[in-house]
This record gives sequence, structure tokens and C-alpha cells, in this order.
Amino acid sequence: MCRSTEIYSPPDKRREQYKKRMPATITKKSEKIQVNKAIQTIIDDVSSNNIKEKLNHISSFHTRHSKSQFINEVAEWLLNEFKNVGYSNASYHNYDAAIDNKEYQLKNIICEKEGENNKMIIICAHYDCIMEDLQDHTSRAPGANDNASGISAILEIARVLINEKLSYTIQFVLFSGEEQGLHGSVQYSKFIKEKNLQLFRLINLDMIGYPQLNPGIVIIERDNNSDLRHNRVRENDDLSIETGEIMTRMAKYNNLEFDLDSIYDSDYEPFEAKGYVVIGAYDGSAENINPHYHNSSDTPSLIDWDYLTSVTKMVLATILTLDKENHST
Repeated sequence: MCRSTEIYSPPDKRREQYKKRMPATITKKSEKIQVNKAIQTIIDDVSSNNIKEKLNHISSFHTRHSKSQFINEVAEWLLNEFKNVGYSNASYHNYDAAIDNKEYQLKNIICEKEGENNKMIIICAHYDCIMEDLQDHTSRAPGANDNASGISAILEIARVLINEKLSYTIQFVLFSGEEQGLHGSVQYSKFIKEKNLQLFRLINLDMIGYPQLNPGIVIIERDNNSDLRHNRVRENDDLSIETGEIMTRMAKYNNLEFDLDSIYDSDYEPFEAKGYVVIGAYDGSAENINPHYHNSSDTPSLIDWDYLTSVTKMVLATILTLDKENHST
């Protein structure tokens, strides 16, 4: 079933087709659906102030480059954030990565919320960042949107869900080594496969706080790309598209518009290549016309806090809807 090489190029989400999104006429309005009161009550607990506090702190590290002296310090802080909320099952997934012909010891952070069954939803994001020069691991690199935005959303979702009783087990997974070739997600997807864990769905958050190129629009990425570089297994496409449709409906909860696209250059790819069902949320900001992408100017001052909060709520609502549908089957 799986066609897989374990080598991925350093990701770069800039691509010509994203420019086609600029006219507002091609975006789709969120479908009007009846709000589930139980889900609404839970997502109402999402705090923009909490998201802002976490993102500011993550961005305050001098750099989060995987080769930098700070990367393990960042990992320690993130692990403690889960523990401080009250999670007891939070740990490192350690691995070695060959970067520029040198071995580096890196860490993924795995926090698990046990559900009523062993089927698992992973919500993930990468915590490392880079400058335009991939070799520059000493310059100041705030990485606010790429990808402190995804990390801060996951930390807030974890906080909100801590006392909720869920059917699925939830794993909050924070990857390192993404910017050098998806190293963390390659290694963790291997672990998931080797342990035969029942991964039901994976939701990836990579840049979800700077919608200036696509105002008010969240891009929902599904596994339906005809390019075999990104869509290595075809058998999981239909379920990915169905899961993406659930996320489009959840945009309604927060007055977001959405655009549909394919998975492309991020941490969901090693999982898709092993046959798992993946989707992602993305703001569409990786463009040559965006001077802040992979730049020292990617600072918290550029984050649209209302938008980031709305996307966080949308993702949380998607998880809760998937869980609710499991209860009813």
C-alpha cells in the first residue's frame, strides 16, 4: 500500500498556484450549519490571551533552529507547558538527525490524553524555525507565524481539553527538524507504524496566524494532490477529503471563510506515505510577496490574534466533531 522513501527536501510552501487565491471571488463561504451546543460551550473556553502569551514566549527564544544551542531549551519549555496544565503523560521522543553531514540529537514532544478507546487523533505542529539561509543557526529568528502560531494553538487546545471525556485518545505532538527535511515527523511516523498504534486521523497546523494574503480565509489542506511527491498513497484520499469537509463545516463556528487545497511540504507527509489519513490548516502566507516568510521580521507584531483564535477554535471543533461522530457509531 505504501510507497515511501524516508528522504524529504527542506519544505518550502511557496508555489505558483497559491497566487490564484488572491481574487476573493474564488473563496468559499462556510456552510451554514446548526451549532452543536456542547461543542460551542467547549470552544468558547479558548482564550486569545492565552494563545498570545504562549506565542510571545515561544518567539522570545533567540532562535529555534534545529542546529542551534537553544533547540533543547525550547523543547524543555514546551514539555513543561503540558505538565503545568496537568498532563501526566508527556515525554520526549528522542531521535538522531543527519543535518548538513553532521548528527544532531533532537526531540519531539509527545503529550497523550487517554480516551475511551485506543484509536488516536494526532494534532501536530513543528516548533523549529529558520531564516532564509538554511545554514544560519545563530541569527535572531522569532518564527512567530512559522510556526509558533501552530504551537500556541495546540497548547491552548490541550489546556481546554484537559478535563473533557473523549472517545478517541488525543496526542498533541510537537516536531523538531521540520525545516531541514521533516526529520521529526519522519521518525515519529516510523514509531507509530512500528508500534502498530491505531492512528485514526492527523491534523497538522503550519502557519495559521498571518492571513494578510488571504484575509479571513483559512486554507484546509486535504490529501488529494495528483503529484506523487506529496500524495504517495491513493487509498487514503477519500477519507482525507471527508475529514476536510468536516473542517470546512467547523469554520462556521467562527465566521471563517475557507479555501480547499492539497497537502504540501509539511509534517503530515511522512504519515500520509504510510497510509494514514491526514489534513492540515494553513493561512496561505508562504509567498515570495511576503517579506516575512523565513525572515527575522516574522514577529508577533504581525500576528492577527482574532484570526489565530478563530482557527484554533475551528480545529478544536473538528476534533470534537470527529469524537462526537465516533460516539454515535
